[in-house]
Amino acid sequence: MNDCIEHTIPADCEGEVMFYQALSGSGESYPRCEKGYAEYVERVQPQMDSIRERYPDSSTPPSWFDPTYAGERWDDDY
Repeated sequence: MNDCIEHTIPADCEGEVMFYQALSGSGESYPRCEKGYAEYVERVQPQMDSIRERYPDSSTPPSWFDPTYAGERWDDDY
């Protein structure tokens, strides 16, 4: 299998190297060992939580959203 993208020295890896999906929701997958994936989650999850809190996956826009700014819409269904 491919090398873990989290560790440049294979001896730093722990566990099997598998493809894990990116936490961003992009649909991309990257090879990481189990330890590398755990480190990735620990590093990136707080950032993703903050982004998802600010931009919720909801048809109802947050209170700060202004549809007159740049002619944008919160939900493409409307």
